[in-house]
Amino acid sequence: MMTLDRRNFLASTAGLAFIAAFPRAAYSEGHETLKVAIAAETGDLDLLQNVSTLSSYTVVFDALIHYGQDGALEPGLATKWAVADDQLSIAFDLREGVAFSDGTPFDSTAAEWNLKRWLGVADFSWIGVSDGFDSIVTDGPSKLTIKLKRPVPAALLELTIVRPVRFLSPKAVDAGGKQTAPVGTGPWIVESYDSSGTVLVRNDKYWGEKPLFARMELKVVPDELARANALRSGDLDVIGGDWVATLSPRRARALEKDGMKVVAEAGTATMLLGYSPKAKMMADKAVREAIYVSVDRAAIAKVLFEGYADPAADLFPAKVPSSGKRHDVPVRDVAAARKILADGGWSESGGAWSKEGAPLAIDFLVSEESLPGSRRIAEMIQGQLSEVGFQVQVSSVDNATMHDRRPAFEYDLAFFTTYGAPYDPHGTLGNAFVSTADSGPDGKIYVSPELDGVVKAALEASGDEREAKMQALYDWLHDNRAICPLVVSQRLWAHNPRVENFALPATDYDLPFKAITLKA
Repeated sequence: MMTLDRRNFLASTAGLAFIAAFPRAAYSEGHETLKVAIAAETGDLDLLQNVSTLSSYTVVFDALIHYGQDGALEPGLATKWAVADDQLSIAFDLREGVAFSDGTPFDSTAAEWNLKRWLGVADFSWIGVSDGFDSIVTDGPSKLTIKLKRPVPAALLELTIVRPVRFLSPKAVDAGGKQTAPVGTGPWIVESYDSSGTVLVRNDKYWGEKPLFARMELKVVPDELARANALRSGDLDVIGGDWVATLSPRRARALEKDGMKVVAEAGTATMLLGYSPKAKMMADKAVREAIYVSVDRAAIAKVLFEGYADPAADLFPAKVPSSGKRHDVPVRDVAAARKILADGGWSESGGAWSKEGAPLAIDFLVSEESLPGSRRIAEMIQGQLSEVGFQVQVSSVDNATMHDRRPAFEYDLAFFTTYGAPYDPHGTLGNAFVSTADSGPDGKIYVSPELDGVVKAALEASGDEREAKMQALYDWLHDNRAICPLVVSQRLWAHNPRVENFALPATDYDLPFKAITLKA
């Protein structure tokens, strides 16, 4: 099964050669070229392979439905859609007059060919609409219906994700069906790509709102300081985005002081603490409860995120669809934490807690490579827990070790982040909280046999039952202290003053370019 590894979509691939067959567009250097930093090369943008950076797909390939602000579903290659009352079919009216950038028409035949490349395929069973797929029916060039074996309540949201749901020209594959070039219907056309970057030219035949500049260069700059300096010097125009080239809060403040424009908006991904199901101590609710009230979320947001984060008490922020009712963010309370431990059967002697001969000692697994900035956050939490009487060992490891230890549950406590829009809530719930799901190196935030049934009921509920079942799931997580949300980091970008009308797209899996103009 293909796994949804949140951080390692940024896979390193060999340099790829110039693609001479791609259409070229005339451009002039300077005000017609937007230069955007990316942390790793884009790769070949194969829609069926886990080898390319996610943020680059969305400028080249369109989906049937696009994810809009606050989870609103917007028309893409489909102008209308209707879900049957029995939830077993979804009918689409396809946009007419659209062509791929190689001139191939987009119609129901091309759409069906694309959809059958992944619907019902085992590698993509982690997507509910693929796992529940039955058949496709077309009615003329502009009507298509997906039929399902069972209801998939999140089907429409799943059709907005980055990969593999987007559409490739049927002519851009070899005799064996393997993609040979990234040819889509989107606003940009790939002109060339290699290990140093990707050059995109405007698709002047794009069906939607066309970019206001002719060329975009995605420059590979792995080092954050180098990206910031290039922004200051004018060698780059835009940096930032979790899935593009992460901008740390500290760096953002420094850039702001140097006259760069910093854009911060409410995020959709939550940072939280997760507990190993193998750790006997973490199975003790009193321990989880004490951790929950010991952590100072406000301090983490203010000090370590420089104010570019919002303290959280819920699994998802409110702007994520079906995210449930809000809980008050707890105020750190050392006395309450100590009382919880005492009431839970823990005894204190000489400032150290123990229960049945076992000390209150925690192995806190951290990887700065996997989650930049996490070491400093772990050390702050370590100090806060120590004041309660926890003995906390911060184990700092590299990315590879984290990817080995986390899915093997070789830790007591670890950081996790939800997937964010457009993958949530179904993405995180179906992967990080279900014991039988293959979540790969992402691991599990919390699992238990009882929780498996609660998650299943929520994800399979539809109609009027859905919100109630989802709330029952969130209540279970909250009442059992199965999660310890910390903060929702804000979406953080910076650009130089020559970039005007900068606005963030709906998700950080998208590159910002719409409505942007460039000063000469």
